[in-house]
Amino acid sequence: MLREWLADTSLAEFRGAYLGKRPFSLPGSAQRALGACTWQAVDGILGADPPPDALVVSRGQLSEQPTPRSLPALRSLFATGVGVVVRHAQRQHAPLLALCQDFARDVPGEQRVLVFATPKGTHGFGWHYDAEEVFIVQTAGKKQYLFRENTIDPEPVLHAQPDFSTIRRETTPVFSCTLHAGDWLYLPRGTWHVAKPLEDSLSVSIGVVPELLSRIV
Repeated sequence: MLREWLADTSLAEFRGAYLGKRPFSLPGSAQRALGACTWQAVDGILGADPPPDALVVSRGQLSEQPTPRSLPALRSLFATGVGVVVRHAQRQHAPLLALCQDFARDVPGEQRVLVFATPKGTHGFGWHYDAEEVFIVQTAGKKQYLFRENTIDPEPVLHAQPDFSTIRRETTPVFSCTLHAGDWLYLPRGTWHVAKPLEDSLSVSIGVVPELLSRIV
C-alpha cells in the first residue's frame, strides 16, 4: 500500500531520505484508501457492538459527553464544535482492517490505528507528538496540518507520559500542509503536530512502532 501511495518515489528512496528523518506528503496518491473510512463507515463503527474505543474531544480537551452511537449523533456533536477519535477502529470495520493489512505489507510492525472525525473550525488533539512513525491519510473533507521539529523530546519512548506543554519552549519553524481527500502525510517519530479541519473531516492515522521498521523489505 505504501508503495502505491509513494507513486514515483520508490520505497527504498523513501526509507533512505525520509523515514525517521523528515516529513513527506503527496497529493492524490491514496485514492484507493478513501473507501476504507467514509461517513457511512463511521456510522457503522460508532454503532458497533461492542462499542468502539473512542474519545470525545474538542480543542485538545477530553469532553465528558458520551460517545455518539450514530452519524446523526456525531453531527449533533459537530454542531457544538466537538469531535471523536476512535482507537482500533479496524476492529469494527473490515475495509479499514484490509487497508491496515495492505499497509503492513510495506511497513511491517505493530500498528496503532486512529480515526479522527472532526468538525470544521476546531481540532481534536492540541500540539503533541507520537512515539511511532505516523502515516496520515485524509479520507473526507479538508484539513490543515501544522508540524515542526521536536528539540525538546526528539526520541520519545513508547508508553511514556510526555509533557506536551513544553511546546511553549520549542523554537523550531512551523510548517504546514493541507490535505484533501486522497492526500497523505508522513510525520517521523517525535514530530510536533496539530491538525485544523477546514471542513468537516475524516482521517486515518496509522502509527508504526519504530523498533519494528527495520523489517521493511
